[in-house]
Amino acid sequence: MDVLFFAYAHSSASPLPALQEEGDKVYSMLTPKALQQYYLIHRDAYTTRQKIREFLILYRDNIFLFSYSGHAGGDKLLLADELSRAGGLAQLLGQCPNLKAVILNGCSTRGQVEQLLACGIPLVIATSAPVNDNSAKDFAVSFFQSLSLGDTIERAFEIGIGAAALGASIDVHRSAALEDTGEPEEPLWGIYYKDREAVGVKLPEKPRQAGALSFTPNEKLIATLLEALEGYSDDLEFLAFQEKKGKTVSASKKRMAILNCLPAPVAEHLRKLIAPIADSDEGYDQAGEGRLKQLARTYSIITEMMAFIMLAQLWEVKLEHDRLYLPEKSAGVIREFLHRPELRTDSYDYIELIRSIRQVFEAEANAHLVEFFVPELEEIKELPYTNDNFMAANFFLNTLRQRLSSGSIAPGEVPTLCLRAEESLAEIFSHLGFMAEYTLASISDIDIEKYRHLRKPTFRHNIVRLIDLLGGLDQSDLVLERFTDNRSILLIKEPEEGKKLRELNLSPFIIDKNAFEPDADDTEVANIYFFSHFDEGKDTYYFYRAYNPDESLQEASSERLVIVKAQLDAFFQLLNPATNETQP
Repeated sequence: MDVLFFAYAHSSASPLPALQEEGDKVYSMLTPKALQQYYLIHRDAYTTRQKIREFLILYRDNIFLFSYSGHAGGDKLLLADELSRAGGLAQLLGQCPNLKAVILNGCSTRGQVEQLLACGIPLVIATSAPVNDNSAKDFAVSFFQSLSLGDTIERAFEIGIGAAALGASIDVHRSAALEDTGEPEEPLWGIYYKDREAVGVKLPEKPRQAGALSFTPNEKLIATLLEALEGYSDDLEFLAFQEKKGKTVSASKKRMAILNCLPAPVAEHLRKLIAPIADSDEGYDQAGEGRLKQLARTYSIITEMMAFIMLAQLWEVKLEHDRLYLPEKSAGVIREFLHRPELRTDSYDYIELIRSIRQVFEAEANAHLVEFFVPELEEIKELPYTNDNFMAANFFLNTLRQRLSSGSIAPGEVPTLCLRAEESLAEIFSHLGFMAEYTLASISDIDIEKYRHLRKPTFRHNIVRLIDLLGGLDQSDLVLERFTDNRSILLIKEPEEGKKLRELNLSPFIIDKNAFEPDADDTEVANIYFFSHFDEGKDTYYFYRAYNPDESLQEASSERLVIVKAQLDAFFQLLNPATNETQP
């Protein structure tokens, strides 16, 4: 669907009183046809460089019109009190193949026109001198009102100029060339283009009809998973070898091999996408709202697990190195996560949490203190900044979660969103094949083994390895020369030959309820729950069942799962400013 992108740059240093009124009126006039699915409106009231970049990449193929309103000048835009160079914006806009026009409704923006036209933008509207706030508002409101009624850009420009001229002296520049107009005292408005036909463009004139999409659900996802995981899985390598020899390998064998080499919580949600169940909607193998939600949930599980791994390692490093410096901004983000209310669970940005923890690890004061338990997490840390596809995939899926939570998705959008969500999830998985090297294990009991003929004791851990999802969980013993924490969930990396097994305790962020409160009626050997949110009024932490988030939540309070609450309280206290050392 065509996207109308509106960026408003409110400045705390130099507020523009008419800017809010401009945004509200323009949005109000365009909304009726947006609701009829003529186009989608993206409105960013407090825009920043990062947000413009993310949304331009997210909507890259669909942006029809880009409008900026706020402080500007020469080759710069002032975005939320930060300067943005016009060259970078022009490059991003030049990558939008459907873009028809750019409107720069700010002071002296003509200096940016040449770069925009050079990057392939068909038409640009800009000014050559300072513009009065009310004049800019009058121009924008009348311009977009005219467009909303079906006028061409050229006609809307004339009407916008007429409205602005009622309150100020307005000169106008209309040309396909960039002439030197000097520095006029009046705000010289201009409409610039390379081809005359650009001024005849109108907004989409009819609702978008949802057509049949030519894609097979799961085709892209399974192909990407097979490629990403093959180097980490003997089973997948064997299946690939068989295919190379000309033997037919069934889709069910491929699906099972994929699921059995991923951590169980991720595999379970992926199973619902790629392994349909007969006579049931649980498989989500057809484009629809159920599949859309499941795609978003699978992404959530992946990002939550990465965040919990980072949190767990942060705690370990802080205990080992009490002098670990915690920047207050990062500590604040983590504290906010630990005490976030329920209403923020569906829209929480785990990428921001991961970024904040990474900033602790990379602080100059903490040099050489941190060795990533999952070194691949360190290796992929720059992907959101260097790989537009990876960044756009994360941003799209996180935005999808927020839209699903707010109920703002129209039925006609669902098929297209299913396609985009699957492509985005496949992009995420293409970088996360290393997950196959790690296993989750639940520790229920630890026994000490000490005999006279052995100089050192060993510790026998009764564990449930959360693998082999389709064949049943693996319950066994693990003998170590050290003991781990009781009733914990471990992230285990199987040792290479001649090396020791390594593990990281992910509790209390991930817990096995059965390790604390065995239920005689529960037939599962492990019952995994993820941290959800905190209720300040009840002083209670809540957890959701990893395999089925729609089930009833579990409480960790002063009466239930008391040890879990005590651990989370202790970690929260560890992050308080009073307990953090100042940076040397």
